[in-house]
Amino acid sequence: MAIQSLDLAKYYVYAFYDKEDEFKKPFYIGKGKSDRCLDHIKRPDESPKSERIKELLERKNLGIDILRHGMDESTAKLVEATCIDLLGVGELTNKVRGSSSLMGRITLDELQHLLLKEETEIACEHAGLAFLLNSTYKSGMSALELYESTRGIWANIPKDERLKFAYATYGGLVMEVYEIQCWVKAGSQQYFTRDLNITMNTNRSEFVGRIAAKEVRDLYVGKLIKKTRSHGSPFVKVGIV
Repeated sequence: MAIQSLDLAKYYVYAFYDKEDEFKKPFYIGKGKSDRCLDHIKRPDESPKSERIKELLERKNLGIDILRHGMDESTAKLVEATCIDLLGVGELTNKVRGSSSLMGRITLDELQHLLLKEETEIACEHAGLAFLLNSTYKSGMSALELYESTRGIWANIPKDERLKFAYATYGGLVMEVYEIQCWVKAGSQQYFTRDLNITMNTNRSEFVGRIAAKEVRDLYVGKLIKKTRSHGSPFVKVGIV
């Protein structure tokens, strides 16, 4: 495709797929303008996406479809995020779920809590830290990915023995609850789903934990919890009177 014709498309959302797949299921979705979709071919990196592109190019089976075009940038961001949410990042080579993340995929019950601002207060016996994962949470992420996004790595963790639980939150909603066993120095544990360059002389911390008991999860998962403003911090205390 000539670059000039791509310029006429304004902002667009595109999908990479294997031409041998009769359903044309994408393995990567992106947005851009001009020849942005061709950058992945011209400037490959070490990502799984680039490896898949290279493999398909060698077999002459790389397909590139334009899903929507003629949009402004904000609309393109929303369309990209919606497509990624629909398929789930777990099914794609995308590392993140796209822009407009706070408008992402949630259940009908979760939307009701958001729109009606039905806040659930954390009980004192379940006091803990609510981690604000608005930039790292993504639809379709695995249980391990969510746990590793929540457990580390954090600076200036409050030393308060009452904080026994960790709440993984996205847009104020609780996605999972973990019982904190202990806090350790960042880098003490291996990460399987995150590429982190952690030096052992860092002053950051991570927790060792497990998914909370069912009776605790039933109280909070999928609920909008009551919490104070974070004032820029990636976590806030909850359940503390």
